[in-house]
Amino acid sequence: MGAQTHQRKTFAFLFSCLCSLLLFSCGLETSYYVDSPSIVGTSPSPGSADKALHFFCFRTAEDTSSGSFSYLGTEIYYRIYNNTSVMGSRVSALESMADSSRRDSLVSYGYKTLSLAGGAAPSPLIQEDDVYAYIRLVDYNSSNSPDYKAVICTSSSAMTMYESSARVIGIPRRNINSNYGFDFGRDSSNPVPVSSDSDYYASSATVRDTYYIDVYAVTVGEDTANGTKSYSGAIHLGSVPVSTSDNF
Repeated sequence: MGAQTHQRKTFAFLFSCLCSLLLFSCGLETSYYVDSPSIVGTSPSPGSADKALHFFCFRTAEDTSSGSFSYLGTEIYYRIYNNTSVMGSRVSALESMADSSRRDSLVSYGYKTLSLAGGAAPSPLIQEDDVYAYIRLVDYNSSNSPDYKAVICTSSSAMTMYESSARVIGIPRRNINSNYGFDFGRDSSNPVPVSSDSDYYASSATVRDTYYIDVYAVTVGEDTANGTKSYSGAIHLGSVPVSTSDNF
């Protein structure tokens, strides 16, 4: 009898543990793997003086929607710096992180999502899958050469300048104010960053009156059953310099 009682107690204990494990597992959020966007061509660098090359081009991930998982699109994050060493150390730190933690670290470093002129930017900003995206934050002789105007657009082929056949998403604006552009110092709609701006990291300037915009792209998906978001690794699209003395 003693042995049978011991066996029943052991069985009851194991059964209880199994039930607890199943109940606990049911409460866990499901994490989905999300493909990252991919870089196209050469990323712009903060030391580049050729304004024609101050654009970002990448390809969005393919739609991997399945069951309760839904592909949402690609979000664009940016941060403004005035010191290339500070920016470079942040980029190096982010690049050394695992994909699963990079997007959260972007947010903790103060990177913001791009906005659009007129406000009410979609979230995520680019919702097409498997397309080429082109982003130019700063106008470059746009009055005489619309090929180099500030714009966010997509196409079925890679772009090195704006093309009239592209699908325009909108005109890029700063997250802190959808009226503010990135042509710093050009006019009242493009004020220079100040230390209180949440999208700007102020330090000792590398070059006086010059700012650097660092940009990342992240694919976003959602578990439609509970609304939980899943993110890909953040892909560094590059950095562009903007001088207040530039001849736009």
